[in-house]
Parts: sequence; structure tokens; C-alpha cells
Amino acid sequence: MKLPPYLILLFWLLTSAGAYAQISGDSLQTDSLTQAVVLPLSEDSARRYEPVKPNWTYVKSYWYDTKAVVTSPFRWKGQDWAKAGTIIGVAALSYAFADGRIQKFSQEHKSHFTNTASEIVDPLGNGRYLWITSGLVFLHGQIFHNDKTTRVGLLILESQLINGVLGQVVKLAAGRKRPWDGARPHEWAGPQYPPFHSFPSGHAQTSFALATVIAEEFKDIKAVPIISYSLATLTCLSRLNANAHWFSDLLVGAAMGHFISKTIVRRHPEHPLKKRSKVALDFNGQGATLRF
Repeated sequence: MKLPPYLILLFWLLTSAGAYAQISGDSLQTDSLTQAVVLPLSEDSARRYEPVKPNWTYVKSYWYDTKAVVTSPFRWKGQDWAKAGTIIGVAALSYAFADGRIQKFSQEHKSHFTNTASEIVDPLGNGRYLWITSGLVFLHGQIFHNDKTTRVGLLILESQLINGVLGQVVKLAAGRKRPWDGARPHEWAGPQYPPFHSFPSGHAQTSFALATVIAEEFKDIKAVPIISYSLATLTCLSRLNANAHWFSDLLVGAAMGHFISKTIVRRHPEHPLKKRSKVALDFNGQGATLRF
């Protein structure tokens, strides 16, 4: 299987950004230590770098993170339910009124340009390519002792696996027929063999899972989240162009990929917050005492 050239570019960008992030992190740690005795310690300077490592704790995290993802609705608050309700509402409206119209529009406006663009971004939603790319990023971290690229590679691997499993469970249970099957928007077969795999979109879920991990890990570089989510969106549009999915499939798949991966990243904090440190100077009859 030939690796697309731009995925090789993605590997290069991730490893370069990882090297930059590690150097910046080391510099920040040194600055914090030198300033701690004269300034109040901020939340950032009270954090400690704890990289994800390929050990038994990481392996066990697959089970605990999957459990956390599946049970997360029981811990949602008002804002979380508002986000979920908005996504479900938009997907439901698309399903009821727009899926067929959007599919028709996308097919009527296909061109050589849209086909070429779709072929370029399509691998971003193909798990086979991303397993290879994330594995190479991880190996880079191990070979060059770079904690950041090790962490990013492992988080991408975990997010792809968990998203893949949960996505397939929903696909098999739903059994929605694809547009290219000649189906209408409201045709569902349910669990059966051979199965139908339209809902949710695996490409949308995979691309947004990747985009979320990269955006969260390199959010200090302002352009990274914009580029990541833009490429993921283009990947979704490529599936419309290919007549592979309905628009509501893409909305739900993208939302699943984003929120599942965000949950995973947050459960592996790179800089865990500790109790806020304070510096106090007490004066007494015998002199001054510095308390931390």
C-alpha cells in the first residue's frame, strides 16, 4: 500500500511541531524555576510535564477511556446537553428536509476539480493510512527521545481505535443505505448481513478524530487548529462528492470523532493542574520567613 505524499508531509509537520513543542516546554520549565522565588506562581508554572508513554498504564487506558466516553452523557451538564442537542437538531433537520437535496446538488455539480480535490483529502479519513502515519510519529518520538511526538502518536492511535470500534457498532446497528446504493434518504435496514454502512460516516469520524488530537496538542500554534479542522471538513465534503454519504451521516460522524477524541485527550493531561502555589513573605521579630 503506497502512502500518499501529503501524509508523509503530515508526518514531517507533526514531528517538527513536536520538536518545537518539546524545546518550548523545556524553556518554560526553566523560566518557571528561576522566577518562582520572586513571583506568585501562575497555574501554568505550577504544572508538570507528564508525557503519555507506551507502558501498561497506557494500554489499560483504552478500557477506561472507552468506558468514560460511553458513560459521559451521565456526567454532562447543561452546556454539554445544549451542544449535543444542537448537533442532533441540525442532523435531524437535515435528515427530514435536506439530505436528498444536498445529495442531488453535490452530484449535479461534480467536476474534474471536485473529483481531484476529493482524491487528495480522502486518505485523511482512511484509517489504514492514519495507522501508518501515527505509528511513524510514535517511532520518531521513541528513536529521538521526543516526548511530544511519542504522546501525539499514541493519542492518535488510541483515538482512531476507540472511534473505529464505536463507529462500527453504530453503523452495524443502524444499517442505513448509502446514496450510491440507489437508496432514498430515509431507507434503513438495521442489523443484517451484508450490512449497510452509511450512518455515521467513518471518514468524517476518522478525519475529525485526527484533527481534534492535532488541534488540541498544538493549539499554541494558532494556525494548526484552523488547518486541521479545515482539512477534516474538506474530507467530509469529499464523501458527498463521492456519493458515499448523506449530509446527516457526516454531521454525526464528525461530532462523534471530535467529542470522543477530545475526551481522550483530556483524560491524558499533558500538564496536570496541581494545587495553586503561592509565595508569601512573613516578617517577625527574628527576621523574615519565605513560605511556598
